[in-house]
Order: sequence, then C-alpha cells, then structure tokens
Amino acid sequence: EASGTIIGCTDSEASNYNASATEDNDSCEYAPVELDWTSVPDTDCNATILIPSDVSISLNGGPLTNGDLIGVFYTDANGNLALGGFATWTGETTSIAAWGSEAGVDNGFQIGEEYLWYIYDIESATSIAASSVSFSFGENTYSCNGLSGLSDLEASGTIIGCTDSEASNYNASATEDNDSCEYAPVELDWTS
Repeated sequence: EASGTIIGCTDSEASNYNASATEDNDSCEYAPVELDWTSVPDTDCNATILIPSDVSISLNGGPLTNGDLIGVFYTDANGNLALGGFATWTGETTSIAAWGSEAGVDNGFQIGEEYLWYIYDIESATSIAASSVSFSFGENTYSCNGLSGLSDLEASGTIIGCTDSEASNYNASATEDNDSCEYAPVELDWTS
C-alpha cells in the first residue's frame, strides 16, 4: 500500500462506501434492488433482443434456474427504474421485446437509451443487476425496430435466502443467510 493510499469501496451508491478511500478494491456491496417486474409498456414500437439457447448467462457464477426473469429497464422521468421488457428463462431460445416510448410520453425507452439489465432470481425473490453484457450482433441501446442478439450476461450480487443444505427450503444460489431456513419435523419411533 502506497503512502497516502486508502483502499476500499469508492462507489457512494454502495452500502459499504468508504469516503476516505482513494483507490477502489472491488469490494463494493449493494443492497438488493426492489423492481416492479409486472408493468410492461405496450407502445407502438419496440426493439427485439434475441436470447439464444446457447447464450452464456451466469448468476453469481452459476446457471439460471428455469423461471428466472431476464429484463431490460430504463430510467423514467422520476429517476426510477422502469421495466421495458423481459423474458422468462426456460433454457430455450427466446427474445425480449424492449418497448420504446411514444412521442411526448415517458412510457418506454428513448432512442439511443442504454438497456439496464437485471435478472430476477425466483428462488430468492431478488433482482440482481448485470455486471457484464455482450452481444453477438447489434448494440446495447434502444432503437425502434432494432434487432440485437445477446451472447453473454453476468450478474452478481447478494442473494438472500437459506444457506443450510440440510433445510427443506435450502437455496443453493443464496450468498447471505436470512434466518429463513425451515426443517422437516424429525420422526421418532416411540414404540421400541
């Protein structure tokens, strides 16, 4: 460590932000994001994002679970993240319709706006931001009638759930235990 260098998390949005840190050490931690995955716009134009069955998608270094959601979000006029389109992961080729806004209305992506990717982990009921996204063709920005193809998506973050493999509700994806573990009643033979 060099004299005067303070290593730590330098992102003020992180829960472990260190205002004194002068060099980031990739230790930033973020609270789970609460997103609305139910309200999808339905406007007059969209872009299609192909998600092939052989796409490389990882959630905290592991595979997705069938039923997880993959979505793109935009920032609305209030500065909040709003769902612009999503697909349910089944392991099969699918696509996302990313909806664009109508003229003078804040109800979708603006032309040239970057997609903000999230995965909704159904086991932990947590939305996790993508840390890396790449495409086999097209761009990570919206255009009316645009077409792009996802090739790689990595998301990592805290997944809260039961981390005890002996519990009936064990979540292999969980990275932080939330004291929710449940155990089947122990059956004893009282007749012997």
